Amino acid sequence: MSGRDLELRPEERRAQDAVRGLKRPLARAEFRARLKRDFVSGAIAHSKRTVTLRPRPRVLWMAMAPAAAAALLATGFVLNRGPDWTLASANATGIAVVDGRPILLTDREALEHALKRGGTVRLSPGASLELVASRHLAIEILGGTEATVPSVAGRWFGRQIQATVRSGEIRMTTGRAFKGARLAVSTPEASVEVVGTTLAVICESAGTCVCVMEGRVMMGPHDSAMAPIESGRRRFVFNDGRPPEEAEMRAVEKVALGVMRSRHASHME
Repeated sequence: MSGRDLELRPEERRAQDAVRGLKRPLARAEFRARLKRDFVSGAIAHSKRTVTLRPRPRVLWMAMAPAAAAALLATGFVLNRGPDWTLASANATGIAVVDGRPILLTDREALEHALKRGGTVRLSPGASLELVASRHLAIEILGGTEATVPSVAGRWFGRQIQATVRSGEIRMTTGRAFKGARLAVSTPEASVEVVGTTLAVICESAGTCVCVMEGRVMMGPHDSAMAPIESGRRRFVFNDGRPPEEAEMRAVEKVALGVMRSRHASHME
């Protein structure tokens, strides 16, 4: 008898005695037989209960979040991407070397495919081609030119693009969708910044000349302050260290750029 038994009140002791007087329940005969059979056969040892846990909403969202973010990011890049370049014209003879691959100018499909996202182009003398990205930009590359054509600026981000002119001449005119974008053009002597205009960048033996038909362009020697070139003017940066020269734009470029702008007016609106 424990100390607790001595502390029971009379009614508690009577309840305790009643419970102790109850008969122990016996398992039914069929249950005992099935239990014995399962034990002998080993079924009890191999019995398993499968429990399926349903993830809580918060846990499920945390697991799915990285994949959802990646899909959203990929969609954003696709929607932001600017249009491909299309080949507006190419003269019937000559070769364009695009990223080291020679392509006949008569093979328009191969040429357009190679340049749809830009690339480094080297044209044989006497050749020429024009690339257009509707409402963004049109570029004319003249024979004997080596230049890098940029991809088209993105719609919301990636609005700063770069091009190079190592030799020869390119002419450009911008469209409505180019507004807010910036094109940085690098030559051996100078840096040029385009924000919306019609211009020519000409690399000659003495240096780089930029002629502006409309709009405004910034230009200067590398690692020096840029100066504006207004509509109808030109600026020449020499490669021998002389100060830049400013004057009225070249007459031949005024005519050529005017024709180019008129030719692509419907594509740029």
